[in-house]
Amino acid sequence: MVKIMLITLGTGRGVESGIAKSIQVNNPDKLYFIATNESIATVEKVEAVLGQKLTYEQPPYLLENPEDVEECWKTTTQLVRSLLQAGYSPTQICIDFTSGTKAMSAGAVLAGVSMECGNLSYIGGGKRDSDGRVISGTERVVILTPNEVFIDQRRRLIRDFFNAFQYDACLKLINEARMKIMAKELHDELDQLEKLVYAYSWWDKFDHLKAAPYFQKLHGEIDARWHIDTSKSKEMVFKIARQLEKYAGSQEIKAKYSKEILADLLANADRRAHEGKYDDAVARLYRAVELVAQMLLAKCNIETSRISIEDLPTDWQEDYKGSNELIKLGQEKAFSLLESMGEEIGREYRKNKNLRNYLSKRNNSILAHQLEPMTRQIYDELSREANQLAGKAFPGLRLFKDKSQFPILELT
Repeated sequence: MVKIMLITLGTGRGVESGIAKSIQVNNPDKLYFIATNESIATVEKVEAVLGQKLTYEQPPYLLENPEDVEECWKTTTQLVRSLLQAGYSPTQICIDFTSGTKAMSAGAVLAGVSMECGNLSYIGGGKRDSDGRVISGTERVVILTPNEVFIDQRRRLIRDFFNAFQYDACLKLINEARMKIMAKELHDELDQLEKLVYAYSWWDKFDHLKAAPYFQKLHGEIDARWHIDTSKSKEMVFKIARQLEKYAGSQEIKAKYSKEILADLLANADRRAHEGKYDDAVARLYRAVELVAQMLLAKCNIETSRISIEDLPTDWQEDYKGSNELIKLGQEKAFSLLESMGEEIGREYRKNKNLRNYLSKRNNSILAHQLEPMTRQIYDELSREANQLAGKAFPGLRLFKDKSQFPILELT
């Protein structure tokens, strides 16, 4: 693999010895210099120490103001970026910041860290002269692999993406970090973080059966590391997963629904609204209202997608007389059936014109039958009404919804 070295050039007495030592130790295949008009001559001094002419890719990159950290950072970053565009990897690049002004060194280090270069190099030494310079012949090359800096950058990006529900971006960052670091403890941390991301990613997609094993693998240290409490999340996901398994085995309509599922759906709608995805959020609220009716009817062993005429009240049976097919009821009819059966929530639904008005607006969404985008105002109104209806139908639902909130990752 080709090794590339970028070196800042200074003008101080004896700097050529340190630079020569760094070139000998790092042994680059390609060499680039970052210099000033005054420090270009240092190249010849380095060649004199090495006893050979240096082959470098192009004339040194010149800085107009070597005391400007931002310019030094920008110039070094542009050079690194040009190498990346040429097809080289950041891990192939080593930046030596030994010589030059303090601003040049600081800019080079900042560029190396921000562009995630493989190594940073500088010259140290055990013996120094009266001016603090390393005495020629005692130089020691110190090579840094800033894994902790890289992983800290990744932690903060992962935190931000996780808190914005962007789980695929989190997983991409975790995989990139794995490629850059070698320390086992950091890999262990990434493994735990990956489990956390997968757990909430699958939960956010309503796939509780896939989420549950990841929650099972989470240990207490990840809660402490990110200042979160996953216990309520585990409780919700495990309950829903067990219920889904039970229903899969029995197919009993009473086992199909639960307060946890309804609360989970309402909390998911909140997350989509937080992202500004109001069409998605409104669609979930519409489904939650429909689910309220389905859950109440399920208590009477009635499933809205396949109702036998014998399960209907007498006055309803006339409307379906002569039909040999199973009856399907939409949302409006389901609540009407509840009212006919004496269920108070059916009457609440019929009387709530505001709820029904905003439910009808959902039909204009691109996710329903038209092309009208849903707005924050539509979501807020429908959310308030839907949550109130669900709360009246199932007292104590708020507790389950609170447990369905996703944690906010924090770093100290």
